[in-house]
Amino acid sequence: MIRRHYKTVRNGISELDKTLLNFPTPGPVNNNPLDKKDHTAIQLVTGYSGFGVHTLLSVLTTFPNTYKNIIFVSVAAIDSGSFKGAEEVNALEQSVNNGLEKYVELARKLGFAADCRMTTGTDVVESAVNLCMEIAAEYPKSTVFTGQITFRLEKFYHKLLHNETAFAIQRHLQWHGLTTVILPIRMRV
Repeated sequence: MIRRHYKTVRNGISELDKTLLNFPTPGPVNNNPLDKKDHTAIQLVTGYSGFGVHTLLSVLTTFPNTYKNIIFVSVAAIDSGSFKGAEEVNALEQSVNNGLEKYVELARKLGFAADCRMTTGTDVVESAVNLCMEIAAEYPKSTVFTGQITFRLEKFYHKLLHNETAFAIQRHLQWHGLTTVILPIRMRV
């Protein structure tokens, strides 16, 4: 039952990838630097995927004409149980950075000033919170955004099987006074 559920979720995420990773972008590329006085959306992402693109598009459609800057944030999470050395960390950081650059390119093609930041750590929540707080200190008109899978019919086992990282980050950041919005990514499971 658990395997079937995860397979269904993976298929749903694959559909997001097919739909959202190669859509045409309308306008000219914005290569302007970020302005610290402008409203800034800080978007937490993992690898470049339809999930992250869906979250970005949700930010832009839910809050039209609000944000001028977008900063993509990711944590290169080191699994201390399977850590194999510095070369593995370098490869992980390069992979994360490549994904972040794709998000920046997309946001610029959509007309926004964009940048990315990355940190490396063993605790995703702590690392993400610290990085978001640093960015918010630099860009005081910031709001943090992340996505969370939402199911049409919530089952008792969904919280057991799916990561609650977005909610943990939200609790920490809101405690520090930084507005954090979790946008739903609907799954028809």
